[in-house]
Amino acid sequence: MELHSSTLLAVVFGMFLLLLFLVLAIVIFRAVLRRPSSSPPLIPTEDGHYEVAGKRVSCSHCHGSRFQTKEILLNTWLLSLLRIDWLDSSAIVLTCQECGQLTWFAQDE
Repeated sequence: MELHSSTLLAVVFGMFLLLLFLVLAIVIFRAVLRRPSSSPPLIPTEDGHYEVAGKRVSCSHCHGSRFQTKEILLNTWLLSLLRIDWLDSSAIVLTCQECGQLTWFAQDE
């Protein structure tokens, strides 16, 4: 049995469309079922410091206690490839204002 190039092309294109559909279904399924992030474990105090699990955060390098916060995406290769990184999980990062060391805290999901 001889396969024509147009038949082979149609089969490959069909497989590509099926794969694309599966990837998009997984991404949409993940986005729909993903619970909204509850409050992060990081709690700012009144004096400008932070607490996690009832303990005051301090830099493990210089023992500083002043930090800047930023939310960072934890990118995955597939969502980056599809340019929908915003569906990825995120983390809170504290940057020590004295030495610049980064301390990461995962968000609850």
